Amino acid sequence: MQAIDIHNHFFPRSWPDLAARYGTPNWPWIRHTEVGKADIMVGDRFFRHIYSACWDAEVRLQEMDRDGVDLQVMSATPVLFAYERPVEHALDCARLFNDAALELCSQGKGRLKSLCQVPLQDTAAACKELTRCMRSGHLGVQIGNHVGTKNLDDAGIVTFLHHCASEGAAVLVHPWEMFGQERMPKYMMPWTVGMPAETQLSIVSMILSGAFDQLPNTLRICFAHGGGSFAFLLGRLENAWRHHPVAHGDCQHPPSHYLNRFSVDSAVFDQATLQFLVATMGTNHVMLGSDYPFPLGEERVGSLIRQSNLPHDAKAKLLSGNAMRFLALPAESAAQSDQISSAAVDSDAPSPGRRQLTYSSYLKVPELLELQHPQSLPPHHDEMLFILVHQTYELWFKELLHDLDAVVANLRRAGQAPQSRDEVYEAARLLRRCTEITRVLVEQFTILETMLPTHFLAFRGLLEPASGFQSEQFREIEFLCGLKDEKMLRYHHPTPEAYASLKRRLEEPSLRDVFFGALQAMGKLAPASDTESERDRFEARARAVHALYKDEHHHRDWIDVCERLTEFDELVVSWRLRHIQLVERIIGIRMGTGGSAGASYLKLTLDKKFFPELWEARTLLTE
Repeated sequence: MQAIDIHNHFFPRSWPDLAARYGTPNWPWIRHTEVGKADIMVGDRFFRHIYSACWDAEVRLQEMDRDGVDLQVMSATPVLFAYERPVEHALDCARLFNDAALELCSQGKGRLKSLCQVPLQDTAAACKELTRCMRSGHLGVQIGNHVGTKNLDDAGIVTFLHHCASEGAAVLVHPWEMFGQERMPKYMMPWTVGMPAETQLSIVSMILSGAFDQLPNTLRICFAHGGGSFAFLLGRLENAWRHHPVAHGDCQHPPSHYLNRFSVDSAVFDQATLQFLVATMGTNHVMLGSDYPFPLGEERVGSLIRQSNLPHDAKAKLLSGNAMRFLALPAESAAQSDQISSAAVDSDAPSPGRRQLTYSSYLKVPELLELQHPQSLPPHHDEMLFILVHQTYELWFKELLHDLDAVVANLRRAGQAPQSRDEVYEAARLLRRCTEITRVLVEQFTILETMLPTHFLAFRGLLEPASGFQSEQFREIEFLCGLKDEKMLRYHHPTPEAYASLKRRLEEPSLRDVFFGALQAMGKLAPASDTESERDRFEARARAVHALYKDEHHHRDWIDVCERLTEFDELVVSWRLRHIQLVERIIGIRMGTGGSAGASYLKLTLDKKFFPELWEARTLLTE
């Protein structure tokens, strides 16, 4: 599996005496101590031990081969930023190390790339150097998380980030000059305590200030070291935002809304922490970052991800897929670097890009069969069945959403061209598929009923708080069809990507809205007035459906749509009923693992219909 490390560092073998060059003290310099080893000094003060991997491309490539890393994207070390220096000195220093990075990359056989540094204390100079570096071959820029007392929401820094977006530059934010160091003089606490806090401060300042609202979605920005303490304190931040007006800041949305605006790297060094980070950020927003070759970096780059219990496709995203997107690497780079790790390549073998499509590769069968991870130890025999049935539900839900979205699109087009019949036919055809899928979903309960209650209870306690009550896709189906309840969003906060999808479904027109919008365009339904009550609107919609049935000769196609919608509604109610029966059969009247009232709660959902006006229209019909 391909691996791209987006967070690692370099030092050149040597560089000019910066103190003499600028006439000011305390600049970083390198002191070689023995073959392959050196110390970084800042003036007379020791800073860090380093070794030849920092400056020797061959050593670097050997260790990349050892760890199975195909591509490294190097950055300078923040001690070189020089943000506190005069801008002309910081700019000259940036150019020295930016050019040194490219020189090291040129020795890397196509496997080394770089991020530049800029004099961030001066917006114009920073923008100019970024442009020069992007033209020279850098993939983006590494910046510190603050400039003196200015956080990343500073107007000048936000302007620079706008420029990064326009240049297509990836941005890696690295903490440096940690606050509170006078209280952390020992035990490396500035690195173990201060760094995570600095990164948390960076992200929160960008969110609450409204910086993310100002910046374009095209900005690709990543925060090092797993985003510091941000993911683990997001709940606290969200709680403050919701309950204390002063904590709202100037952002347009709650903090969790912005999780898709940035990425973090995987440098967290612990399996449970990685699992939590991915659960919070989503599999599309975490990528391999090692902090290589420093002592606080990952000892074997990529091992944390490879040895995790994450699904195969999630590992592929974290190891390389997300980095490809973040760095805007061309697709062919993946195929090229896939071949680099092999010591010898058979010239007659097909390249990865030309592999023959097979049943297994087309359907991703190996990945699919790796997605079942029982929680019981040793695994209880029936837990595999429980997982597979529910995963099958989710696959069918995915198809239902796919088809129902197409129904909405067809009915919207039918409303725009009331004389056209093709779109109405296609909507009815897809709705028939939806009913047959739902019929299969109802029948699946009979498979689950082959479990004895005692067998389910043997592993049920391990599922908390997981529950079908939390199925994001089923909730999406409800919202899409018109059964919207904003209060249900709170159950999906732990999954930001799902929360964003549900929020979108909540705000956009539903299938029910589009259906009646089409009837309005046909002249069967008068536009609602502001003085009408909800009951008045409901009755007017029911009468519009009634009018279709009374004029069957002219509206057979629309009546077919009505029948399919009603049948789908009926089958969803059947699904709810069978769900109740299954729950009572297996666990009686216990509470659900997700915190719901179990069967008692489910019974309250039986009266919920997606299209109640279609049922009401039947009452209006006369013999």
